[in-house]
Order: sequence, then C-alpha cells, then structure tokens
Amino acid sequence: MLCQNCQQNTASVHFTQITNNTKVDIYLCEQCAKDISHGEFISTFGFNDLINGLFGAQIKQELPETLKCKKCGLEYEEFLKTSRVGCAQCYHAFQEKLDPIIKRLHGNAEHHGKVPVRVSSKVSIPDQIDRLKQLLNESIEKEAYEEAAKIRDRIRALEVEG
Repeated sequence: MLCQNCQQNTASVHFTQITNNTKVDIYLCEQCAKDISHGEFISTFGFNDLINGLFGAQIKQELPETLKCKKCGLEYEEFLKTSRVGCAQCYHAFQEKLDPIIKRLHGNAEHHGKVPVRVSSKVSIPDQIDRLKQLLNESIEKEAYEEAAKIRDRIRALEVEG
C-alpha cells in the first residue's frame, strides 16, 4: 500500500483516529509520519522489528559477521533488519539460519502443498527420487553401503516406473 500523503513510498505507519464516533484510518510512510508529527511520538518500530525481536535476537548471537549471499551481496544482518531476501540464492546462503525461523513461523521448513489428483503420480515420483538421492548420499557418507545399495535399487525402480 502506498503512503496516502506522498503517494510514492510504501506505507509502514498506520494511524487510527476516532472523532465523534467516526473512525479514520491513515496509512503513511515513515518519513511522512515523522514530518506530520514532527518526530514527537512516531516510533520506527514495525512488523520487521517484531519478527527480528522474536526470532532474530537469539540467532544474531550465533552468526559469523560475514554471512553474505554470493550472488546479490546481501548480508544476513541486513536481512534481519528488513526481513526480505535479495534474491533466490539468499535462501541457500542463509539456509542454516532461515530454516529454524521458517519452521517456527510455518510449522515446517518444507512446503507440503496440495497436488491435483490427475498429476499427483507424476509429481510424487520425482519428489520421492529426490528424497531417496539425499538418503543415498547420507548413507554413503556414513559408509552404510548395504543401506545405500537398497536405496539405489529403489531409485532405479522408481525411474523405470516414472
């Protein structure tokens, strides 16, 4: 939503004024809100600060100072301030720190959406293969070769099926 005053910036401050049983909602950007109120009672505390306060404080302490996306250059500290990633690669760069946040917000770090019935078999096989390949790599790293062979056989069977 754009600021109702300047019509240029994103509105991040919401005023509700009630006069004679008439409610008026005003949405302003931070700069217009500061200008109108002369900085007397406007706090720059917003939704992003709330999320950072709830989840960022304990995460911030664990961070190395140079955690940064290689593609867009966004630093994790900046993400904590804005709660916005710079590009799709940021999810991979910050994955270790984002997964706990996403898990707390959504209950799970992986998306488990609905799939239409007519395409569910086509979609689920590649997903199963991807999961099995991850398990295969983990088994090889653990040197559990018998388990890895069973997983390999299941992958081959699914590839023939799909």
